[in-house]
Amino acid sequence: METKHTLNITNIDVASYARPRLGERVSGDTVVVEQRDDILFLAIVDALGHGPQANAVANRAERFLRNGWSSDVLDTMQRLHSALRGTIGAAAGLCVVDRVARDLRYTTVGNTVLRTFGSQATRLISTDGIIGDRFRTPVVQTAPLHESGIILLYTDGVSDRFDVEQYPQMIYHNAPVIARRTVASFGKPYDDSTCLAMRYGE
Repeated sequence: METKHTLNITNIDVASYARPRLGERVSGDTVVVEQRDDILFLAIVDALGHGPQANAVANRAERFLRNGWSSDVLDTMQRLHSALRGTIGAAAGLCVVDRVARDLRYTTVGNTVLRTFGSQATRLISTDGIIGDRFRTPVVQTAPLHESGIILLYTDGVSDRFDVEQYPQMIYHNAPVIARRTVASFGKPYDDSTCLAMRYGE
């Protein structure tokens, strides 16, 4: 079962696309997109393993984040860690986009990725560990928002070796097309694959 999510906010286009592992009907990945005033919260979660057990952990993380997120991504990560104790655990990337400050703040534990494309290409680093089990103290990273910039968050079910030269049309596509195309082109068939895409300043 494939899932997708779209959200249009002034100057921001956000969408996600998820595909479960080949042979599975549900995914252990999930995405959360929430807005509060000029703050946009983006999260991508990858529960360990596959199938119904991973899906249950992903759903638990999603329920917590929808109601429990704050603009302090490090505090949200620590509370997500407590919420997932006793489960098989997960990886997650949490991002807050501030339209007033025109920047983003990001923290991640495990194998999720945040990359930016456009006038400036960056990749933010991940902290080793498992949310709900143990991990090193994560760090908060920041990056500026650039006009017409693209932000991608994705799980390790998407090959991390692709570059913009392999998808040059990305700079012209909207967020729903980018999210779906990224999974279709670079997703691994034997892993849950999820991409959350955001275009800023269109």
